[in-house]
Amino acid sequence: MVCALLRARKGEKVAVVERSPHLSPTLHGFVRRGVYMDSGFHYAGSMGHDGLLQQLLHELGIAKLLSKAVQTLDTVDHVRLMKPAFDFLFPQGWESIEQSICNAFPTDREGIKRFLADVRSLSEQGRTSLIQNGGTSFDTLFASGRCSVKEAIDRCTSNPVLCSLLGCHGILYGTVAKETSMLFHSQIVGSYYESACFIDGGGRTLVDVFEKALQDANIDVIRGQKVSRIHLDEKEAFASTELETGDRLAADKCICTTHPKLMLEMMPENAFSPAYRRRIRQLEETSSAVVLYGRCPSSNFTGNLILANEPHDFADWSSLPLEERPLFISSPMKTATSSVSVICPATLTDISGNGDNASRRRPKGYKDWKKKVADRLIHRISTCAGDLLGGFELLDVATPLTFRDRLSSPEGGLYGVKHRLEDMPLLPRTAVKGLYLSGQAVVSPGVLGVMCASFLTERFMA
Repeated sequence: MVCALLRARKGEKVAVVERSPHLSPTLHGFVRRGVYMDSGFHYAGSMGHDGLLQQLLHELGIAKLLSKAVQTLDTVDHVRLMKPAFDFLFPQGWESIEQSICNAFPTDREGIKRFLADVRSLSEQGRTSLIQNGGTSFDTLFASGRCSVKEAIDRCTSNPVLCSLLGCHGILYGTVAKETSMLFHSQIVGSYYESACFIDGGGRTLVDVFEKALQDANIDVIRGQKVSRIHLDEKEAFASTELETGDRLAADKCICTTHPKLMLEMMPENAFSPAYRRRIRQLEETSSAVVLYGRCPSSNFTGNLILANEPHDFADWSSLPLEERPLFISSPMKTATSSVSVICPATLTDISGNGDNASRRRPKGYKDWKKKVADRLIHRISTCAGDLLGGFELLDVATPLTFRDRLSSPEGGLYGVKHRLEDMPLLPRTAVKGLYLSGQAVVSPGVLGVMCASFLTERFMA
């Protein structure tokens, strides 16, 4: 949607093709028993008056439409460890965060200041590259971030609890500290350190604002249609997209925001070099999740709870039983009809009960497995966070299969492909003239990540 708005502003005739009946199905959400459930949006960073996300929304002309919906809290993220018992509430703003962490770990004061200074510097470098340099130095910037998050944290402290606190936000982008560059971590986590907020109405409010902007820009929107093929002309440049109905949309340019592996399936075999095709096929997927959707009518907790049993669980959760993995729990408002999302990282390999069959009707074994997992996670919430989220009422459950099928993600990854330390980022321009990439695979995941990717794609097309 951002790419479409930017192109329309150039005076081009634009069409958005969306496979789902709803625009931005990741963020659109759904309703269960009268309760709206946020399926992919939980909170936003860098929404302060000078924040990057705020600047991008302003450049699109829609910041004012969202301003009344933005809700800020003194503290948003609450981190809790069980062994040893530890609770920490992240305040708003760089200086307040530094002071609070230093107060909690006074003997590690210098290391904390050094780590946060690095996060802030790298976060601001990314903003400068995108906004002031027009994205022209983005590839150079990414090439320079060769230190992993784990290495950066280990240089600052040996305290395992502090290590977990500095790295716990990795649960928001689907890779672990040892395989994630400090630069990538800073681009995402820095936005939350700077300013974090909720949006009244969640992801659907965001989608509604963008949808109105598309209408105002006279952009054609084609819903419920899958793009089956991308056709090239005799010079092997982009020519048209073919819908599953057989209809073709001819154009000079195409921006593909789907998963790069799915993009390959739409293209002629000889469109890209064997090396590029191999690179795309070898991209690893970020983690998926088991997500419990529910409500806590009697709870007064508002914000996000990041919960783990022990400090090292954040560094390597894949070897843990599913119900013992770190959890990200989002409870954005205090009303009887407001939702609570419990996100537990998982992959397709965690699923038992033969849930993946051709009929798309899930068999009993899969349903039984899903119920057992939900029961164990609810018990853990009650045991470890009953003081904050007592009386959790389950309304629905999603698994990696759900996300694979609903979000057209090959393995159900919530955050697209992994942006690993050793990988150079995918750039928007491809070898096919007129074909560009955008979305989570280009810069980083999440609302801010895909907006940055959209603006970066626009720079490459200009």
